[in-house]
Amino acid sequence: ERADEHFEQKVAIKLMPRGMETAEMERRLLLERQILANLQHPNIAHLLDGQVTEEGYPYLVMEHIEGRPIDVYCRQEGLSLEERLRLFGDVCAAVQYAHQNMVVHRDLKPSNIMVTTSSQVKLLDFGIAKLTDPTLDVPASDGTVYQPLTPTYASPEQVSNLPVSAASDVYSLGVVLYQLLTGKTPYQLDGLSPSEVESVVVERQSAAPSEAIESAAAAGIDLDPRKLRQRLAGDLDTIVLKCLRKTPERRYGSAAELYEDLDRYLAGQPVRARPNTLTYRTQRFVRRHKLGTAAALVILVLLIGGVVGIAWQGLVAAR
Repeated sequence: ERADEHFEQKVAIKLMPRGMETAEMERRLLLERQILANLQHPNIAHLLDGQVTEEGYPYLVMEHIEGRPIDVYCRQEGLSLEERLRLFGDVCAAVQYAHQNMVVHRDLKPSNIMVTTSSQVKLLDFGIAKLTDPTLDVPASDGTVYQPLTPTYASPEQVSNLPVSAASDVYSLGVVLYQLLTGKTPYQLDGLSPSEVESVVVERQSAAPSEAIESAAAAGIDLDPRKLRQRLAGDLDTIVLKCLRKTPERRYGSAAELYEDLDRYLAGQPVRARPNTLTYRTQRFVRRHKLGTAAALVILVLLIGGVVGIAWQGLVAAR
């Protein structure tokens, strides 16, 4: 809090962890400061200042976020399926903005995606959180040092210590979306060794969200479990599983493409992740125009009935 009494203000201060004030940590913190200075987006926590401590170590002064992780917020507020997708769309917009500014987050997870008391998404921790928490490090058995990560939300290329790209963030977005829809993550990795984690994430195919639903209460969505499975099956299953594909090239090309498909789903239009067949397009059209389709069907039945009736009466008259 400000101590000069000019005005009241509460901020968040990020420092290097005690005992870890290394040259590499200092370089990373200064890099994050420069990254945040270039990111001006309403859904990204913004940088206010950067100074050094009396010991000469740098620190960041950032916007203080009063909020809850996105999964907790959705569950406690009882958000509907559509409301969750719209809120997640703001996350995609923030990530896309970062990508456009040559920044890959690499640690997207609910605790880094806060929702404020005014229902605004705020993306936090661009890189530093992965380094300042040593429990997130995953050392390889051959002595090679892995890049710090959160295994549950990390992409196959991250757990394999391969180069990451925007597609890695798309994968992590898919994991977060999976969790918002089902109340669980695609893989349960607790208690597994680093090699076992890598084997699961790289090789095992996750169940579709509609197949992972055990109860609607687990996801916090006020729907009968059977109806929730029906809502997830099809388009939403396809969207999420495309994000979670093992090969980066087979995922969405960007967070913007993911957002576009979610927007198309909400509008009742065909999503681009599914084959654009005539049957599928017809189904989407009927869903978008239920009332008009039903009225047209009634009129068609009446017309057919009228034609059949006239033909029958003509036949009777002819006899």
